[in-house]
Formats: sequence, structure tokens, C-alpha cells
Amino acid sequence: MTFECASESMPSRARCERVPPADGGGWTALHLAALQEDDLPLDPRSWGRAEVGRWVARRGGLPERFPMNGKALCLMTKEMFASRVPHSGHALHQDFRRRLAKALALQELFEKMSPM
Repeated sequence: MTFECASESMPSRARCERVPPADGGGWTALHLAALQEDDLPLDPRSWGRAEVGRWVARRGGLPERFPMNGKALCLMTKEMFASRVPHSGHALHQDFRRRLAKALALQELFEKMSPM
């Protein structure tokens, strides 16, 4: 499968590879896999404790300071992240919010594309 660039003026080839093909076939599981950053589910709200632990550990935090699932992470403020991971809590919060925004945008897109 080949992805094509939507525009030659895009800043990087990596972004181009995330644009779905223009063959009218829509998004498939294979296309969605191209959007996935790692082995964690795309939607952090669906993460269980194990996924939260892996995500925190990969970003330099201690998983035992986050004994919760992804829905509980949604309730945490930037300050709450910083209190649990003083040296990188703000970056951890930012990464979580970015992933959440991406999942919400995809959900909205799917809802708009689905037949009524």
C-alpha cells in the first residue's frame, strides 16, 4: 500500500505518509495503523492500568505513581501530573492531551462519515 502526499508543500514526508490514499476507499484498519504512534491503543480513554503504566514508564515516570486507567488520566490537571513526575510532568500531560485530542478528532471524523 502506498500513501500519497496531499500537497507538495507539506513540511515533511512523515506527515505525507499519514494522509490516506485518495482512491475513495475510506479508512481501513491498515490506514488507522499508520496513525498509531506505538503499541498503545490510539484512544487513551481506552487504556487500562497496564497501558498507562507502559506509557508513563516510556516517558521517564514511575508507573506506580499512576495506578489508574486512561479515563482517570483525563481527569488529571497539569499540576497533578507535575506532582507525580516533578521533572517531566508537564511534558507527560502535554503528550496525553495531544493523544486525547487526536482520538477525539478521529472519533468526530468517523461520526461525520458514518451514514445516519
